[in-house]
Amino acid sequence: MAHTWPHVYVFGAPSAVGGAGTELWHTLRLWRQMDLPVSCIPTWQISPYWCERLQAIGCRVLPLTPEEIPSYRPLREGVAIAFCNRAFLELAPQLRRCRIPLVWVGCMNWLFSAEIRFYRRFGPMDAYVFQSRYQMRTLLPQLAPWGVSRQQAYLIRGAFFVDEFPYRYRPRLANEPLVLGRLCRASPDKFPQNFWNLVGSVARPIRLRVMGWSPQLTRRFGPPPAWAEVFPPGTMPAADFLASLHVLIAPTGKAVENWPRIGLEAISAGVPVVAPASGGWPEMLRHGETGLLFRSEEEFCSHLRLLYDDDSLRQKLAQAAHHYLLEHFANPTLLTPTWHRLFQQISSARN
Repeated sequence: MAHTWPHVYVFGAPSAVGGAGTELWHTLRLWRQMDLPVSCIPTWQISPYWCERLQAIGCRVLPLTPEEIPSYRPLREGVAIAFCNRAFLELAPQLRRCRIPLVWVGCMNWLFSAEIRFYRRFGPMDAYVFQSRYQMRTLLPQLAPWGVSRQQAYLIRGAFFVDEFPYRYRPRLANEPLVLGRLCRASPDKFPQNFWNLVGSVARPIRLRVMGWSPQLTRRFGPPPAWAEVFPPGTMPAADFLASLHVLIAPTGKAVENWPRIGLEAISAGVPVVAPASGGWPEMLRHGETGLLFRSEEEFCSHLRLLYDDDSLRQKLAQAAHHYLLEHFANPTLLTPTWHRLFQQISSARN
């Protein structure tokens, strides 16, 4: 007998900027492929563009106000889930009082203050989804004092569809500078303090493009040098930005990446990645085979000099990474069993 899956109510909406918003969109596509009934309850203004995309994959949009949510009775027969959404944490107490199962998909490596306030009053949520082993190792000890058990934790890589980022490897032409790119949130924690000097010390003809820049970052790190150009978040589609690069770089400041989706996007687009050997990056990249990992500023510069001088290595890394992505990270058959198990166990616990 086929299992009847609960209706999944997602609090929030997908977006083209930000890891949580993009992961949500790809996950919604995956769930609809699994024939899960899904509705989105936006917790911010949703554009007609995203409404149309959601409806095209069979996902309903429910424009409920915070006051209407507790009295929406079909919700009580489903599961409420959110992807790193602070607004959901504010609504969670009302949902808990209505005895609605709650699933939290956090994308960070720390607990939000609203999370802790909720745990103090209501205990843990019903299930937690982690995208990387690093994130799970980091957060489970922080969650344990609030009653979260290992049985409530699920390691599920973020869903990813390569058709959103077509493979467009870009060779470096003769006498052309190596075009490096950084794509991230406009947060000071995403950049090392000596960012301009670090990239400039590669000592090769380079051109740097940064999308995710802001006046705050200019005040913090100084204006970009002549060999760099910066763009506000969302200036152009991420796929077009990546297509302009030879290499994606990911030097960071205080931030440690959980499961950096920009890495998946770059690999899908045919852009080799140079990233720190920390956080979730070593779980995504195999050093020397599908990307290059660095443990020091000296290694970072050394890797970029190597890629500048060896175009065949860049192409080899790009091709190997793309094949690995298709096999391990863009393969729905690897993700669907765990999502099914999560929803089945929640349904069983309710019954």
